[in-house]
Amino acid sequence: MKKLYFIFAALTIAALALSACTPAPATEVPTEAPVAEATTAPVEPENVSVWTQDYITQVPPIMMNEPYFAIFGQTAGPVPYYYEEAVKLAGHSCGATAGAWTITRKALEALYPNGEIPVRGQIHVDAPGAEDEWFVGVFGDIIMYITGAAPKTGFNGSDFAVNDLYVRQNKMVYSDEPTGQLPPMREWIFTRLDTGAKVGVKFNLVIITPIPTPARVEMGKKMALGQATPEEAADYIKYWNDRALFVFENADTIDGFFTVTIYK
Repeated sequence: MKKLYFIFAALTIAALALSACTPAPATEVPTEAPVAEATTAPVEPENVSVWTQDYITQVPPIMMNEPYFAIFGQTAGPVPYYYEEAVKLAGHSCGATAGAWTITRKALEALYPNGEIPVRGQIHVDAPGAEDEWFVGVFGDIIMYITGAAPKTGFNGSDFAVNDLYVRQNKMVYSDEPTGQLPPMREWIFTRLDTGAKVGVKFNLVIITPIPTPARVEMGKKMALGQATPEEAADYIKYWNDRALFVFENADTIDGFFTVTIYK
């Protein structure tokens, strides 16, 4: 039995020795450097305007200081407010939206003279009528966008209300009832809350040309119903945008177009 054990052990050792002497399979060495997969650099979209009316983006912005941006570390200084954004807010550009923009610009220039940057939340606005009267509410929306002065739906300041600068609610006040005033007589009153300075601005929109003739009014209805011919539509589009252009081009040159009154 012991002899058989020695024979088995000898055979095992011989097998191990033979396997150790067997050469390992050759490892294939690549003869060419690996080719990297081609990658396509991301293409940034061109800065192409979506507007077909160039003047919408050509109106100079109104620079404003926003206290909230400052305390949250979101800006390092004044921020530009663009007419383009007011157009988005209103849903269109027209003589009235251009007028609301210009009313605000002129009021702020009077309240913050010599290049001083106006401060959002530091301005109170008294509207010349009820919010659902004529286009008063539309004017108010654009004025609120720039100044931060909001009606009762505005931000109440929450934790920051310890400083009135951060309260926006009830800084745009509409009359409880319609005033029935003719549009040229409507005066927007702006008050600077830190100094008490107050100015009024009237906008005599009847000066705007081209004038809205009865035929133009009827054409507007055809446009809304999709019944205007291509030629009629092109003519109406030019008429409509020319009215907004008239406001921007003549706001500072025609006497009685915009009337600014300094109250204190």
